[in-house]
Amino acid sequence: MIAAERPTVVERFVTLCRRNPVVVDAVLAALLLYVAFTWTLEGKVPRDDRTVALVVAVLVAMPVVLRRTHPIPAAVTTAVVAAAAQLFFPGVGAVILLPALVMGYSAIAYGPRWAGAVAFLLIGLGAVIQPAIALLTTTVDPPGPWVLPLVFGFALMLALLVWLAGSLRRAAVRRTEQLRERARLLEESRRQEVRIELLAERSRISREVHDVVAHSLSGIIAQADGGQFAAQRDPQKAVQVLAGIASTGREALGDVRGLLEMLRDTGLDDPIADEPGRPQPGTDDIATLVEQVRAGGLPVELTVTGAPRPIGSGSALTAYRVVQEALTNVLKHAGPTTPARVGLQWTHDELVVRVRDEGARGPVPRPPRGGHGLIGMRERAALHGGSVETGPHPDGGWAVRLRLPLRGER
Repeated sequence: MIAAERPTVVERFVTLCRRNPVVVDAVLAALLLYVAFTWTLEGKVPRDDRTVALVVAVLVAMPVVLRRTHPIPAAVTTAVVAAAAQLFFPGVGAVILLPALVMGYSAIAYGPRWAGAVAFLLIGLGAVIQPAIALLTTTVDPPGPWVLPLVFGFALMLALLVWLAGSLRRAAVRRTEQLRERARLLEESRRQEVRIELLAERSRISREVHDVVAHSLSGIIAQADGGQFAAQRDPQKAVQVLAGIASTGREALGDVRGLLEMLRDTGLDDPIADEPGRPQPGTDDIATLVEQVRAGGLPVELTVTGAPRPIGSGSALTAYRVVQEALTNVLKHAGPTTPARVGLQWTHDELVVRVRDEGARGPVPRPPRGGHGLIGMRERAALHGGSVETGPHPDGGWAVRLRLPLRGER
């Protein structure tokens, strides 16, 4: 990893100035006061107006401190003071010029859009009125015909330069704000993506735990219930049931360990997040699943039509989990003695999985509410472009049908 370069002294100074705009503007106001006092004391202001010039210099320089935080109020204050000074004390124009230009620039750069035209007009008028009055009222040497156009041209040029500088600064400020807003939106989008990924990961974990643990526990419970009756009539049958319970428990333990290994070894960015470290079951394991359920006491038959072929691991796992969930629901809702049928139909472009039971033939334990099995089935199927249909069968019982497209499967 490349270490970040340390900022230079100039970069630190610029950062400090950006974080403390009022302090920087206060220094600027003090500098303008210094220039105004120097001009006044050096004789650029008539002797009779020096006291007024010093007061006016302070009044027009003070709003500069707020030129970025409150540009319009500060600019209006400067404009009012400058206009009053021009009207009643024309000789103090020298101390007004620089603060007026600074505030005009600030109003254009940091104020609303309409402030640009107003500032351009006021700067132009201010730059014209004072020298025009001085030229027209002089009695020493009347100005030539080219002096007034020159004054007007200079005023227009000065106003245009201030407006252009302020507009460029305004564009830079807006660009910076847009970049900051874009960065904020990108950061928020990234957080939303991470949040969505976390929710999807939680949903996947919940689905896996439900499919693995719920099925195994349901099988163990069904076998244990059957073993109670078998122990009274056929102890040898009870031994077989207990062996089936042990086998189911060991397989469930292996599945849980595999699930924990998947959670430990895969992350949000893993492209094979649905494939843990140990091999996941697929369509070839459905026959073994049916045998295990049948050994637990549920009379279930498997029928395969068409030519089975290798398919993607995600689709194969989906088919297996749907059969597993459907048989678990038969045990929970219809009872461990309800006949059921599992059918796999392989066609050219899809795999159709059907699981149907013939309905409960006696009282069954009431299953707990709030399960997510059907939702998990539909979510798994949708991830691979398939669909799941569930509902009562016309001939009785409950039916589940899964359709998985096989186009492009290898």
